[in-house]
Amino acid sequence: MAAPNSETVPADTIAAAPTHVVELFTSQGCSSCPPANKFIGKISHQDGVLALTYGVTYWDYLGWKDTFGDPRFTKRQRDYRAILGTPNIYTPQIILNGSDHSPRYSEKDVLSAKLAESSPTSHIRMKNGKLMIDSNAPKGSVVAFVSYIPGEHVVDVKRGENRGRNLQLTNVVTDIEKMPWTGDVIDTKVKAETGVAYAALFHAPKTGNIISVATYAP
Repeated sequence: MAAPNSETVPADTIAAAPTHVVELFTSQGCSSCPPANKFIGKISHQDGVLALTYGVTYWDYLGWKDTFGDPRFTKRQRDYRAILGTPNIYTPQIILNGSDHSPRYSEKDVLSAKLAESSPTSHIRMKNGKLMIDSNAPKGSVVAFVSYIPGEHVVDVKRGENRGRNLQLTNVVTDIEKMPWTGDVIDTKVKAETGVAYAALFHAPKTGNIISVATYAP
């Protein structure tokens, strides 16, 4: 275990680790995305599900710039393209546990795609006002450290393909940083903010599949 430098936190203050990770790549400028946005909102309330919404930027030219879009989220989707061997990127794209993708899934699909019970154990903890990540994941894993705004958000789209629609978005990602996992505790240097939640997604060294997850909400 790589946790000798993290401060002790009572067990009842640590959130149970998610058993399902659902990542949606979407765009407010994509007329095909609203049903997937609603699905993410629904599935996010299931026990054990971590649902995250990333706004991509490559549809901004259609007349509406995604208010949550970020080139880093587009890059994460392109990284998944390389991992999954898909011919292109598209929206909406839902990725389950970093290993499967589709423009649409059912609730049954998501709940049947569960991380292995033998998954490594990971935590996000607070130390000296900063967030720390520790895990017994194998060295060579890659950590995606994500910040997101939990809950539902409504965007009034005034131009583009979704003009006049109020789009519902859930657990909107606002920041992401990729970090190599060397087996030592990671000092993220991030000060936890009220109203923001955090997740550390551990990707396997060879397959890129998500093998462990930790979350933290102040």
